[in-house]
Amino acid sequence: MKKLQELFTHVVDRIENYDLPLKRYILLFLAILGVRLSLEFFSNQRLFRSEDTIHIALWFTFIVLAFMLQLHLFSKVDVRRIMKLVVCCFSIALTAPIIDMIVSQGAHVKMNYLSINSFSDVLYSYLTIGGASLNRGATLGIRIEIVLLVLASLNYLWLKTGNILRTFFGTWCIYTVLFLSGTIPFFLGKLNTALNLTYQPDDQSSISLLLLINIVLLLILIFRLKRKTISIRFSVTSSIAVLGYVASLLTGIFLARQNYADNWTLNPTTLYSFPLLMLILVLFLLYENIYRKEEPSTDNFNFSNGILTVTVCCAICISFHALFASSIIWGSLFVTLEKPLRFGRVPYIGSLFRSITVTGYLLLGFMSFGAPMIGIPTKIILLTLTCSFSIFLCLEILKKRYTKKLLHENS
Repeated sequence: MKKLQELFTHVVDRIENYDLPLKRYILLFLAILGVRLSLEFFSNQRLFRSEDTIHIALWFTFIVLAFMLQLHLFSKVDVRRIMKLVVCCFSIALTAPIIDMIVSQGAHVKMNYLSINSFSDVLYSYLTIGGASLNRGATLGIRIEIVLLVLASLNYLWLKTGNILRTFFGTWCIYTVLFLSGTIPFFLGKLNTALNLTYQPDDQSSISLLLLINIVLLLILIFRLKRKTISIRFSVTSSIAVLGYVASLLTGIFLARQNYADNWTLNPTTLYSFPLLMLILVLFLLYENIYRKEEPSTDNFNFSNGILTVTVCCAICISFHALFASSIIWGSLFVTLEKPLRFGRVPYIGSLFRSITVTGYLLLGFMSFGAPMIGIPTKIILLTLTCSFSIFLCLEILKKRYTKKLLHENS
């Protein structure tokens, strides 16, 4: 046991101290994920669609992000080192389908979500690491994989903290989150029943939920990683702009529901349009805040590109029309804040483009709920442009006067 512990410590230290960029570990994660998906489909003898691949990939992404965040919070180890370790240990995921193929020869074994029909089943499956059946849901390979991951987490937390309470509580949280990820259909079904929603033939509610959770976890990890280089600042102008964005987005939603009510229905998939829209708003606000700096650093530039990528994913998950509306917002922000134009620094022109951004949020809310872009009343667009331009222009003038006053007092 002592030699095993020494080996574990040596491997952990070596992985954490690899001097490689994090982008290399992103590629490693994708490489392992591709192999795992292939092995799983062979192990299950499964015909799959593109939706299945996206769904399973998002589920594994959630597991990896959840492990990163929990190990970081409980061990207090630097996020960068935790990321390297978790991605490398993701290779353990290759064991489950290999074990199942060896044991069952690919017959009558289906890796899937847990077969749960009641809350008593939830408790039984939790205590038995997957329930009674070894052929569906948590297969033998899955259970061995879970045990390996939980034991490795337990040993790692004890190695890094030396605190029994924190070690066992952290390990319990890791196992609980891992278990709950296998019960997503059960709890989604309960939520839909409570809201009286009916599944559609092309239901994508699980994909939307996993995407939403993954983005939130990713943002938390990035802020933990970049908190010393990425600053969030709010001025009077930006605070008023946020209020304008939210009001414009809600106005667009209201107009769509009032004039094109039949184009959009609430179901388990479209239910996530609301939090996804709010997430798009938050992501664009982060993007905008980064470029309020005079000269954004390379780290911030890379972060803004990542924000744009994630925003596109959110918009696609809503609809193509939401993606188009998001491109309008991004386009107005880009020419306002980024080189070579940076119209935000040009008097009056900057206020005009900020009002175009507000109008973009109006179109985002309108088009995300099934309304055609040309269906929005022209007077509403003109009113939004005029009011927002007037407000931003007044703020610009007041800011200039205040700056002149300060310079005069200092001189």
